[in-house]
Order: sequence, then C-alpha cells, then structure tokens
Amino acid sequence: MWNWLLVRQGLAPGAGLESVTAIADACLGLHSARRPSPFATVLARSATPALALDLLAAPARSALMTVRCMRKTLHVLTPALAAAAHAATRHFRERDALHAVARAGVSGPVLLRLVDAIVALLDREGPLPHRQIEARLISGRVPVVPVRLALKLAWERAVVAYINDAPSWDREWRTFALTRSAFPSFDAAMDGRRATRVLVEAYLDRYGPASMRDMMWWSGLSGTSIAAAMRDAQRDVAAVRAPWCRSPMYMYRDRLAEFRDAGPRSAWSGLQFLAHEDVALKAYFESRTRYLGRVPTTRVFNQIGEARPTIVKDGKVIGTWQWNARERTAVCALVRGAATPAVQTAVARRGRAVTEALRLGASKGLQSHGEAARLPGTT
Repeated sequence: MWNWLLVRQGLAPGAGLESVTAIADACLGLHSARRPSPFATVLARSATPALALDLLAAPARSALMTVRCMRKTLHVLTPALAAAAHAATRHFRERDALHAVARAGVSGPVLLRLVDAIVALLDREGPLPHRQIEARLISGRVPVVPVRLALKLAWERAVVAYINDAPSWDREWRTFALTRSAFPSFDAAMDGRRATRVLVEAYLDRYGPASMRDMMWWSGLSGTSIAAAMRDAQRDVAAVRAPWCRSPMYMYRDRLAEFRDAGPRSAWSGLQFLAHEDVALKAYFESRTRYLGRVPTTRVFNQIGEARPTIVKDGKVIGTWQWNARERTAVCALVRGAATPAVQTAVARRGRAVTEALRLGASKGLQSHGEAARLPGTT
C-alpha cells in the first residue's frame, strides 16, 4: 500500500508526472523551507529531469504560490490548495505576527497605515523586492522595523504574496506582489472551517492511510478540528491497520478500493532520491516506520526535526545524500547492510544523474539580491 501511494505521486520508474503543477497537486505542495527542496522534489517525481527546470520559469511562478502554512513552514502549492492551507492555518501565524507588533511597541493605526502604503505602492509599481519596499517607506518618522512588521502581517493575511524571482534553485530573489494581481484565482475570503475541510480531505486523499497523530503533526492543527473536517467531508472513511503504526489509520474508501484494484506494478516504487524535507516523509509522524523500517530516526531526521535528503528503495530508506556546493556533486551515504552490490551500483548511477540535473538548475555566477537577510518568519 505504501508503494502504491508513492507510485501515484510519480515516485516510480515510468510513473513520472508531466508538469510541475501536476506534481505540486499530487503531493499536496512542495516543501520549501530549504532552497534545494522544491527543485529536488520535482526532480524525483518528473517524467524527465528537464521538467524540474520549469519550476524556475515564469509560467510556474504564476501557476504556483508560496505560502507559509502547515507547521508555519513554506510550501509551494496551486492557488486553490494554497488558499485552503493558508486559511486553515492563518490563525496561529497571524497571532504570532501581532505578538511581534506588540513587542515592538508599534500601534495599531500606524501598522494599518503602513499596510495601506504597501498596498498602494505595489498597486502603482507592481512586484518589488522587499528591500525596495522598505527603502520607499522608511523616513525620518518611520523606521525600518514597523515597515517590516507591516509587510509580514500583510503576507500572513494574504494581502501580498511572496515570489522568489531567482533563475536558479540555489538563489533567492525575494519580491512581493499584490495577491489579487499575482494570483487572481486565490480565494482570500475562504473561511477557516471550510479551509480545514478542504485541507484535511486533500491530505487524506493523497497520504491516507494515516493516523490522527500523523495528520496533527503534518498540519499543526488540533485533533478536534481534524475530526470535524473528516465529518464535514461527506466522504466515506475506512479504518486501516498496518505494522507501521499501533493506532488505527484512516483513508477514503474509494482510495482503498482503488488500491485493491491496482495491479502488481504498484507494489514497487524503485530507487528514489528524495529532497530535504520531502513531502512524502514529512506527511507522517506516528507511522514513519512505513519508510524507516529499522533505520534509526536520527539517521533520517536532524536535531530540529527536518528530514534529511534520503535515498529510498521500494519505499524504505536505505541511505542519505547531500549536495556538496563546493564540488557541485550529490554525495551519497548508504546505511550499512541496506543495499546489495547491484543496488549500490544503481545508487551511484542515479547519483550521477541527480548531480547533472542539479548542476543544470544551479546558478553560474549569479549574484543573489539581498541573500544574506532571511524572509521574515521563514523556517
């Protein structure tokens, strides 16, 4: 069943998807807390390695939206899913932004005037780098901190949208645009309950079977709100038991029927190089045994809970890999005894292919605009 799920997401030989938007939809977004993650996520699921380059082109930037949502981390999603993810998780991000405003001693009227000024500026001039926005609004009476807090609040409220305009995966050129102009199909008025239903249904559709703790971990939402969303979905849910998890797991009955009808090809997903914080790994917490097996959690997750770039064979982690920026090479480290000589040869061959693809999408002497400063609120 786990391999069948991976095949559906394009993670199998011959199962690669045909567009960046199809991949973002199939895996419910591209985790984007680290620069290589979206590119490597698409690379693993694409029908051809060159498809990952589409992520860096203008059409993808208008078809996919970067929002801070599940567990307050950046995800690249289609506007429809971005609206649900944003609205379902907005309350705790907006709360954090307002707490930062209070700590800085910025008054409400001053903050709202600055938000209005940001909107007017972007409406007049179009997308701008965040440094230019600050430079235009800072004056003797308006210091930089209130401007940054206003921009952050406007982003958390989806008044403005963040766009990385860099031409390579290893650079970040941060610009902001009015959401209504950059993503006109984005539903900024979606209410929280409906958004939670849409988000939970999308998660279970793509990642079920999953336990309640899995869903809470992935989304950052409470068990009460997730249970209510499952009831609101009006889609039959089946409880599933598996060796991966002591708790019952849930999936939609129509997906369970689809699994039962699937042929034997769906039982194997082959060799995959998954990205840092790959969504297929981050979707679970309680049932991680499905891919860890006997591999220690610390081999796959770092001290702050981020999933390292992993090498997976038929759904099981057999090693990790990392990008050596100095050598511009993917470096592999296999778990002792986890790979036969034939698999080791296949890993080396795939590592060379991943290296070539990452080099193709990396910068060649490009200078990052304001690279040293992080986007407010990113993790």
